[in-house]
Amino acid sequence: MFYQKIAPCEPLKELVSHYWAASWDSRLSHRKSIYYTIANTLTDITFAFNDSSSNSQLLFTAVQVHTERPNQIKVPGFNHLVGASLFSHAIPELLDRTPDGLKGEFIPLKDVLGADADRLAGQLEDAPNLSCQIQVLNNFFYQRLNPKKDLDGRMAYAIQLIQSNQGQKRIPELASACSLSQKQFGRIFKAYTGFNPKLFSRIVRFEAVVKSGKTWSSQTEAAHELGYHDQAHFIREFKSFTGLIPKDFWKLSEA
Repeated sequence: MFYQKIAPCEPLKELVSHYWAASWDSRLSHRKSIYYTIANTLTDITFAFNDSSSNSQLLFTAVQVHTERPNQIKVPGFNHLVGASLFSHAIPELLDRTPDGLKGEFIPLKDVLGADADRLAGQLEDAPNLSCQIQVLNNFFYQRLNPKKDLDGRMAYAIQLIQSNQGQKRIPELASACSLSQKQFGRIFKAYTGFNPKLFSRIVRFEAVVKSGKTWSSQTEAAHELGYHDQAHFIREFKSFTGLIPKDFWKLSEA
């Protein structure tokens, strides 16, 4: 499997986490017909193709919105994906929806963007290579920016604290850092991200395990370093967010 992450253009960095592409060699594996999703604080917009060639057919588009639940969705067989991973607080500006209103959905992009989805899909299908496709995505999202809309600096700071501490920052500390009561903080944070702070922190902690690339020497080590009570708690949380125990999840990612 080939996988690549690409940074967005500078004006989009507070809204788009990254773009990505994934390909499977058709000589070594069957076409993928199941789209696996796991708990994620980001919202993925995905474009699925027959393969990575310049004249490849676009098979489907989908929006997998930030969620705490794993899922398996049957889709047309594909060997190549191109995607954009948006921060959940970008949804109102880039998709014209509320973060909580779309949470957990896996839906065609057209259901969210209407005719704009067809225009974007056509431009991506016509683009001759990945670099050009990323430029198409940058242009599309840049045109949707609202220069008069300001992000909530308090919530952006809270998210930064959660991520830099791998989800282990306590909620009272986060509220205090934002000069808010816990109740105020929880309400504003959920409106901003679609998650309550505790659940968001749990998913960020889980994401730290996934992003580690299986570098832990043992599950016990991962559990202790990321603040889980014990190995059993770690495995239970992992299965809740992926539908699989860690060993089976890593096997799936290698397929």
